[in-house]
Amino acid sequence: MACSNRSTTSTVGRRLALAVLPVFLLAGCADLLGVNDRLAPEDEPYLFDRWDPNFHLAHLCEDVTDERLAELGLSRWEDAHGVIEEDGLNACSLETWEGDLVDLSAAAYKLAMLERKGIPVDYTLLSGDESTLVYQQDETDSFCRVAAETPHGTLEVGFLPSSLKEMPTSEKCAHAEKYFDLLIGEKLDEYRTN
Repeated sequence: MACSNRSTTSTVGRRLALAVLPVFLLAGCADLLGVNDRLAPEDEPYLFDRWDPNFHLAHLCEDVTDERLAELGLSRWEDAHGVIEEDGLNACSLETWEGDLVDLSAAAYKLAMLERKGIPVDYTLLSGDESTLVYQQDETDSFCRVAAETPHGTLEVGFLPSSLKEMPTSEKCAHAEKYFDLLIGEKLDEYRTN
């Protein structure tokens, strides 16, 4: 009798383990897939799935005309990379007439990932927009970056002064915010609604 009871217990235990194991595996993989397990879908302002055939990543580099860049005192920084078009990324670099660099990108990752993996910068945006993040990628990142999430990916502008200028982080962030507003700001609502 005890033998059959043990067999039943171990069978139930195995079945329970087999039923629960996929849940643990999926929960562990969520972070690798860029899913923020701390946010429920209703807490995320813009849901997108980069593998959905209806998902369209913003093409900021193509959306900004050369005429608009000239108005802003910018030009496309023609290096070996040009516009980077990779799966889930559209990025390019711009140059000010003073030699500063402005990075412009749209990427198919969530703003929550940047909040987790990036380093927040103590800078208050003039717009007061709490859905916009000011950050640096890591301790070695010399850029100040301003990013906002839309249904077309996370849109970002980074600013780096020329090597001839010494500039505090707060001033870099003020420039990043300025270029974010000038290059993306006018179209941000359009990106968020379409």
